[in-house]
Amino acid sequence: MAAKIYDAIVVGTGAGGGTAMKILCEAGLKVCAINSGPRTNPAKDYRRHRHVYDLKYRGLGNPLRLEGKAHQEPYSVEESEYSEGHDLFEHDVAYSNEPGTDWYWKRCKGTGGKANFWGRSSARFGDIDFKAADLDGFGENWPVDYAEISPWFSKAERYMGVASTIQNRPSNPDGEYLPPIPWRCIDYIIQKGGEKVGVPYLPDRCAQLTTPHNGHPACHYCGNCSRGCDVGSFFSPTWFTIPDAEATKNLTLITNALVRSVIVDESGMAKGVSYIDRSTKKDVEVYAKVVVLAASCVETAHVMLNSKSSHWPTGIANSSGQLGRNLCDHLYGSPGYGYLPQLLGQPATPDDIADSTVAWMPRWQNLRNPKEEKFIRGYSVYMGGGCGDFPGYYGQIEGFGTKYKRDIKRYYPTSVGALIQAPTLPSPTNYVDIHPEKKDIFGIPQLRFHFQWGQNELLMWEHSKQVMVDMFKAMGGELWGADSEPNRPGTSLHETGVCRFGNDPKTSVTNKWAQTHDVSNLYICDASIFPNCTDKTTTMPIVAFTMRTCERMLNNFKQGVHKRA
Repeated sequence: MAAKIYDAIVVGTGAGGGTAMKILCEAGLKVCAINSGPRTNPAKDYRRHRHVYDLKYRGLGNPLRLEGKAHQEPYSVEESEYSEGHDLFEHDVAYSNEPGTDWYWKRCKGTGGKANFWGRSSARFGDIDFKAADLDGFGENWPVDYAEISPWFSKAERYMGVASTIQNRPSNPDGEYLPPIPWRCIDYIIQKGGEKVGVPYLPDRCAQLTTPHNGHPACHYCGNCSRGCDVGSFFSPTWFTIPDAEATKNLTLITNALVRSVIVDESGMAKGVSYIDRSTKKDVEVYAKVVVLAASCVETAHVMLNSKSSHWPTGIANSSGQLGRNLCDHLYGSPGYGYLPQLLGQPATPDDIADSTVAWMPRWQNLRNPKEEKFIRGYSVYMGGGCGDFPGYYGQIEGFGTKYKRDIKRYYPTSVGALIQAPTLPSPTNYVDIHPEKKDIFGIPQLRFHFQWGQNELLMWEHSKQVMVDMFKAMGGELWGADSEPNRPGTSLHETGVCRFGNDPKTSVTNKWAQTHDVSNLYICDASIFPNCTDKTTTMPIVAFTMRTCERMLNNFKQGVHKRA
């Protein structure tokens, strides 16, 4: 029998892959979507409407559940007893860190991927990001400008549902918003403190529904959102794009299939992918006229680097030598935490209504002059606190026994802390490649990380600590301390750069539409195309750029550049 050929294969079902398969299926294409792990089922996999004290392991999960796995460290925030499901997170596939590198590669292999558990911050990138090289002289501009991408940001916001306000700030353009999430008492105190020291504190752009939207119910503020939503009140592929694609009857979804490589024809064009069936460990090939890689940033590079042939000896579409290079990330860490004495004695309130994205401090540095600080570009800060589902300050106060318990309760409404989001600059020393010797349990050569924080983001880190000293004083707060060093690289889940797009095939992997320069029927729909991080998160822009890429792809089908199966 002749092998079945699809119009398109989409590798990955997260923010980019889910959006791509929805758009292509709705356009009438026959699409095969391939996911590395099982189907995510909120009714079975999420345990939202229970508190930690209702769970067997108090929310931490069975301590023996990862015994024998390649990576036995649970993923912070995203993975817990609330969202263990049936093996949703990747611990079987090993990766390597070069000596001196401590990359923390957090991976969700369930359908929908990490976009089931994201923080939902959804600010637009602007020309201050796209044309940053023109402003400060570092690196290269992006191959798009704000005028070109703005309509796609609007389209993404209208589909996803983003709650915020119009703010008229140069660092983050305004969009089309649902009403903002209600503020807590601590938010008003933080905002007043920020006004005294010239730091903005505003409603975040949050992809969480404050009103019913596109057939999805409004959020009912049960908290703990970053471990999966039971009712679909924030944007995730599980509730949005995957059901939309399946409704067309044009989707074939293959689960528990770990893609090894893109396979090519005699001319070096993509003709399909090879994957390993996790249950049988057998190699399987599936074919299509177009291949879309959306496996998540560094995994897409991993697949491409492993896609070697006589045409592509260093990995498919890598004539530039830039595949895997320019790895960027967000530096995370707490530059300050403490409490607000004016709230002592207040009754407990459910302040964990929406996790940590109620409000933020959008970039305020280097706006008047691109080099007014010791660092170039800028960072943002998220602040949270109050009565969460667990007193995270338990290690920041001293005591024992009855007095310690009294203090835990006493400080419960008062705690406040900050999280910096500082973008790295592209560096030739930060990249991923294939380990020359090590393989994972499926026989696939391991991805290897080479990464160190750069001087620019470390200067931002130190700057933010002083800002927090000033902020706590202005708020009337007491500063307990700050993290001694940033979180491990990879913590943010916002890596970019390893398949960067650009106009010059000699210095970039794809063109401005995320179509690889070398292989015209190979597209990329994740954050790997973004040349660098900004001070904003990546998920909403991934959706917007994927929408734009898919329109280009569909036009190529109409014009005969790509043939239907």
